[in-house]
Amino acid sequence: MEGKWSIKHSDNYIFHYIKDSLGEKDIENIINIQEQCNKHISKVLKVSMKGKIKYFLCNSREEVGVSYGDNEPCSGFSRMPNEIWAVYNEKNKCIGYHEDAHIISYNTLGVPESTFIREGLAMYFDRVWFGIDNNFWVHEYLKRNKYVSITDLINNKEFSKYSDILTYPIAGAFTEYLISLFGIERFKGFYVQLSSLRNIGFEKNFKEVFQQSVEEVEEKFKSYILSIRPNDAIEKEIVQYISNF
Repeated sequence: MEGKWSIKHSDNYIFHYIKDSLGEKDIENIINIQEQCNKHISKVLKVSMKGKIKYFLCNSREEVGVSYGDNEPCSGFSRMPNEIWAVYNEKNKCIGYHEDAHIISYNTLGVPESTFIREGLAMYFDRVWFGIDNNFWVHEYLKRNKYVSITDLINNKEFSKYSDILTYPIAGAFTEYLISLFGIERFKGFYVQLSSLRNIGFEKNFKEVFQQSVEEVEEKFKSYILSIRPNDAIEKEIVQYISNF
């Protein structure tokens, strides 16, 4: 596999790309984007990851799926300890914050058992889903009775039952709310606790760190979200996406 890759180093990455691909053509721009993402994630989390991230730019979702191992087409994924695999073509440029947030947080803070909190932190840095603010997605889910309770989504089996278009924006918006309300240090303490031998379960850890129950904070979160209204054009776009579920 290694033989097909051209390689270029930057401060925090080892980029792998295929000769004569769009990834090769845009490699300097990709490096600039990912280095900025890395710098921002590290500054916000106040961490410094040791070693470089190996970043593989694939031509298609099918190639990424083969690399993942299940042969299911996929836009991107991260693999411990330091690999990111991502599609980069004219239609789908899967670069940016998401997978980098996973790898950096896993290597510096730990790997929580909870899918909700792992994806929540990555989506906090992404800020958007299909270019639309996470908060606007959740607003429409609440408005149209499609919202799924966080007390359900913190269960990994429940989380996996629903489409990413539903779970990821909710996780990202709730994480943003927690950080804005309680600060990054308390959120990091919660994240680390979920990653450690001190993990006593999501809800008990949550109450210990934030001094409120998940249910109490979620009710305030929903009230906050309903105070944020997307404009008509964005609302219409969201409705088109979610009309099938």
